[in-house]
Amino acid sequence: MKKYKKIVINGRFLTQKITGVQRYALEITKSIDNLSSEFSLPIEIIVPLHFETQINLKNIKLIHYGTHNGIIWEQIDFCYYIKKHKALSINFCNSIPLFAPKGIVCIHDITYKVNPQFITTKHLKLTRLWNLLQYYVGSKKSVHLFTVSEFSKKQIIETYKISSSKITVAYNGWQHYNTKIDAPDTLETFPMLKNKEYYFSLSTMAKNKNFSWIVESALKNPNSTYAVAGNIDIKKLGNNVGSQIPKNMHCLGYVNDNEAKILMKYCKAFLFPSLYEGFGIPPLEALAMGAKVICSNASCLPEIFEDCVHYIDPYNSNVNLDDLLKQKISEPNKILNKYSWEKTAQIYKNQIFKIIK
Repeated sequence: MKKYKKIVINGRFLTQKITGVQRYALEITKSIDNLSSEFSLPIEIIVPLHFETQINLKNIKLIHYGTHNGIIWEQIDFCYYIKKHKALSINFCNSIPLFAPKGIVCIHDITYKVNPQFITTKHLKLTRLWNLLQYYVGSKKSVHLFTVSEFSKKQIIETYKISSSKITVAYNGWQHYNTKIDAPDTLETFPMLKNKEYYFSLSTMAKNKNFSWIVESALKNPNSTYAVAGNIDIKKLGNNVGSQIPKNMHCLGYVNDNEAKILMKYCKAFLFPSLYEGFGIPPLEALAMGAKVICSNASCLPEIFEDCVHYIDPYNSNVNLDDLLKQKISEPNKILNKYSWEKTAQIYKNQIFKIIK
């Protein structure tokens, strides 16, 4: 009797807004779909019963199941499905069913464990407790663990005392940006910005994203234009900093993928002053769009981008960005050729074969 009768992908990510972790899950699922004929077991992706999904899969079967949503669905309905069908679960987004943990899980980083200084609200404190439980169960009980950089792998091994053979690095890709920009391919949606005359960033109010560095840099460079897209609530910066948002800085709010591509394509440089990342996909997307990148030298970022970006100290905004951009770096193809969703899907496939053989 086979140990597993099928492979099931945790499809909860399809019910969530597509950010970095969800993008990873989506693109690898689509790439595994292209490889599904090579698997000896059927592959399914399981989603909540009443959720309408737009994912286009040719080979992986989409199953609507359960009566709940969100974490409850994941921990009850999806868990029950795994046990009922003797399935090997694949969980791409930092979480795993606690009562059916003998599956595959990708923990992108352990920021809630190693960066308690980023926790500033009661909600984040509760979120941290949940993630700490997920980190522990995922690292100790899963049949295999994936992460997205050697940096994160080292942190997980040292923190949770697991063997290096239990964890595999499977990087992000960028090919979801390898598509045409929808018309109009211009900055006419953002008339305050001029071609190659603004610094662009994608950011949030999360502490690790270091939005304050961008504010400080804009204040110190009043003759340069800054544009920031994302969920930015100026009030959360506090009265002192919030009142200093300079006139040369434009907070654009949420932008879709097409608009982000345009903003990257026509910017003077893409700014990424993050304090901590497991991988850091936005600079890779920017490189794919032909943008120059100014990137923090913190956490995994030097590992991921090597000598193909311009580095800054994320704790020091006293830097002349124009002079920095004059420094010689390697061509972006060095990095773009290194990462792809197809390569990552092959890494997953090879490990799954070892588990189900």
